[in-house]
Amino acid sequence: MAEQDLFGDVPAPAARPREARKTRPQVAPPQHTWFFALRPDAADAARLDAFAETLLTSHGVTGKRVGPERLHITLELVGHDSEANVVEAACRAADAVRFPAIDARFDAAVTFSAPSGPFVLLGGDGLDGVRGLRTALGCALAEHGFNPSRAYEPHMTLGYDPRNRVERVAIDPIGFRIAEFALVKSHIGLSRHEVLRVWPLNV
Repeated sequence: MAEQDLFGDVPAPAARPREARKTRPQVAPPQHTWFFALRPDAADAARLDAFAETLLTSHGVTGKRVGPERLHITLELVGHDSEANVVEAACRAADAVRFPAIDARFDAAVTFSAPSGPFVLLGGDGLDGVRGLRTALGCALAEHGFNPSRAYEPHMTLGYDPRNRVERVAIDPIGFRIAEFALVKSHIGLSRHEVLRVWPLNV
């Protein structure tokens, strides 16, 4: 059966010259990302890093490691290449947060489905304090014009390996005490985190 000619006897339009076709402008990738995070102190970071090395090796995860100086739990994204007034508004929101010091405890690990293959630590009720703090910060940010996501899965990324992926597994519990949260500026592609401000929790 022949294909139906939807245009009848109307001649097909001539092809446009290649140089005349409109092209979408290329958007430059972001240079920086600002986000609120929970960061272990130096001693806890070293302990978590040693734990990560053993865990990654035991599960055959051989990709790029996250060093101890960049281990963190993200609370909320502020934005990419944000203007100064946006960062200032985020800081004013954080100024309003009142929350007690908390503990974070992880009891599972998994590779998330993102193409980069992030291998992360997860937790159940051991991360309830983190969830509560994130809710308090999200409410404060919403009052200053931000739109925090309703979905939130607290986690700590240990490394990236798109080839060797791991289904969720139980691990020996490990965690750290959290006495402050921070505003971090990530220099994308340079593996560098710059801490801009910290807010102490009520110990």
